[in-house]
Amino acid sequence: MSSRVRAGFSLVLTTLILPAAVLGLALWQLDRGPAHYEEVLGQRDQVVRVLAELGASGADVSSRAPMTVQYGDGGMVYAGPAAMSAATAELDRLDRALWVSRLRNQLPPVVVVCAALVLVLGLVMLLGASALGKAGRRSREALERGFDLVRRLLPWLLGTQVVLTAAGVVAAVAFEAAPLLEVDSPSGRDLKAIAIAVLIMGLSLWTAGKAVLNLRTTLALFRPDPLEISGRSLWRAEAPGLWQWVEGLAERLGALRPDQIVVGLTGGFFVTSGPKCLWPSGETFEGRTLYLPLPYLPLLRQDEAEAIIGHELGHFTGGDTEYSLRFLPIYAGVNRSLAAMILAGRGSDGSEGLITRPAVELGLFVMHRFDRAVMHWSRLREFAADEAGARITSPEAAARALLRYDAVMGRVDAVLGHAFRTPHDAPADLVAATFEHARQHGLDDPAEEQEAQEPHPTDTHPPRHQRLAALGVAPSAALMEDVMAPPAETALSRVVSLFTDASTLFRDLSAELIGDAREAHRAYRESLEAAASAVGDEAVVIRDSGAAGGWILLPIGIVVGAMAVGMKLQEAGGSGSADVIAGIIGLFAVLLFAPGLWLVRRGARPFVTVSPTAITLDGVDRPLAWSDIEEVGYHVVGPPSKTRGLRFSVFLRPGIRLPGRARGRWARFKVKQRKIEIRSMRLREFTAQDFADLIHRYRAAAEARAVLEQEGSASPAVLGAASPDALIFPVATGGNGGGPVNHSPTIV
Repeated sequence: MSSRVRAGFSLVLTTLILPAAVLGLALWQLDRGPAHYEEVLGQRDQVVRVLAELGASGADVSSRAPMTVQYGDGGMVYAGPAAMSAATAELDRLDRALWVSRLRNQLPPVVVVCAALVLVLGLVMLLGASALGKAGRRSREALERGFDLVRRLLPWLLGTQVVLTAAGVVAAVAFEAAPLLEVDSPSGRDLKAIAIAVLIMGLSLWTAGKAVLNLRTTLALFRPDPLEISGRSLWRAEAPGLWQWVEGLAERLGALRPDQIVVGLTGGFFVTSGPKCLWPSGETFEGRTLYLPLPYLPLLRQDEAEAIIGHELGHFTGGDTEYSLRFLPIYAGVNRSLAAMILAGRGSDGSEGLITRPAVELGLFVMHRFDRAVMHWSRLREFAADEAGARITSPEAAARALLRYDAVMGRVDAVLGHAFRTPHDAPADLVAATFEHARQHGLDDPAEEQEAQEPHPTDTHPPRHQRLAALGVAPSAALMEDVMAPPAETALSRVVSLFTDASTLFRDLSAELIGDAREAHRAYRESLEAAASAVGDEAVVIRDSGAAGGWILLPIGIVVGAMAVGMKLQEAGGSGSADVIAGIIGLFAVLLFAPGLWLVRRGARPFVTVSPTAITLDGVDRPLAWSDIEEVGYHVVGPPSKTRGLRFSVFLRPGIRLPGRARGRWARFKVKQRKIEIRSMRLREFTAQDFADLIHRYRAAAEARAVLEQEGSASPAVLGAASPDALIFPVATGGNGGGPVNHSPTIV
């Protein structure tokens, strides 16, 4: 079953089928309630008649009624004064039962109303979100109006649904548990059932209350956080040629001019109209902003750069950036409503709540409909922006720009990535270094980039082949050869002429990125050293014990053995069949007693032993070096923070020889998966989560030591390659760098 089918089934099950099932239960309760009331009423009338007859015979509770006066109830027959007393007590019980039954009969209508309203709300939200999604794909204004209405109504709708769901559950459970209150002396089973019913009702009301309280925060006014951009905002005096060029393109296009031009080394071309914060200067501003990545400018031809900038300015013309700002509160409102529902229903072990599950499913569906409509317009606007870029250049130039951007991306990433990985060896001018690297090594073949033939409904951009087709340009061999041609020798000087002091600007931006890299490496080295020192040099033994199970088996074995001895003594001299039965029972007693005694005498035994260099599993014939382990796994039943039993799995790296079995517990080997698994029924002094945290610390320490030992304390190149995405904000991502300390214990 595909994920899409599973998601659809889960949505229908929780929002439609379950409320319909509860509605069916309520209708059944509507039929059972009056029938039960009539039954109790009939029993009361019968007791009243019996009391009348007893009274007519002269019997009284305080008198010495003749023993011929009798009353039967529940298989017991009472005579004399006891008959009058029993009948009176039964009448009192039936009066209470009638009162409970009358109250009970008020509950099914509540369940009917709640279940019907939840079902209707689910249908309305499903159909409404679908209709708004379709209308939103026809008109961007309809999309904004419709889902802005959803943003304002969704907290109330989800809150109402959760409250109705909780009220329906409470009423339905109370109806089923109410007959237990009619009993004078409830049994232990009855008391357990009452306790379970009270627990379910209490949790339902608690969850609904949490959801309502959490939803209050979603009604607060949304204020978007500033977009953090790594770069410099340039005044006209700092880049007169650049401003003249961009404003000339805007005039030719008939587009709005940018209020700011920001240049940097990382990322791609983009425009934005929301609040922004420049990093590292901390400068904040609003208005229309055009961002230009400097390393790309000399690698693109003049008309290719103009097509890309025209494309970005086309988003100003279409009001795309303003629409994006208006969509932010909608996204924020729906996400906050979803978060409120999820947090309200989440258990202490991270499990999802049943009361809030329908609301969460509906919220996700609404968000999905909105996403599809927004991305639909996003893809259309990309086509329109491509047309804008082609209008001020040519369709052929716009097509070349699409392809060449992909062709030069690898050269930019190579230079910036190397500078981030080895800041001590980075060139002072990364723009010039990227240009020289591209001239020496050429550009990548954009045809090698894999892309989907059909866009996914939530893709923000159409596939490249569709954009080329819309421009009316086919990627011929001649075009691809032209796209991959190295940049002209004069391309860098053309870009330099746009700025008053390009050399200083390029070097300052390069120094900032290299400084960020050095700081990231320093922070990462500190994290490695902290991870390496988080464990001591001594080995730690984690033990488990079967003594608890042994103390359970021992008394059972003794009792069963006593039964066998008793049967033997009772049937002494009897038939041989009794001896056989006694012998079988005695054998069963031995099978219980012997393992129990063995478990108690054995006591605690090692489960695993961890040291800075290796882990030893009980039942495995050799220690496993941490460097030989690819991954570990944990499986528990119940909350990991409370459970002490678990299955622990170790997966070895390819090429590592599996160990053999040794004396001890039974270890399970799976050769194809390179997996070893051992099981503990009960860890001593550790919960499953404590155990996972301990293994995580030792793995992290071993890998950190390996990195530090391999490269030495003086070599910053060890600290791992940063991805191109991480280079956008190197300080924010460099601290964790995706290196060896970034494990997270996963327990399922």
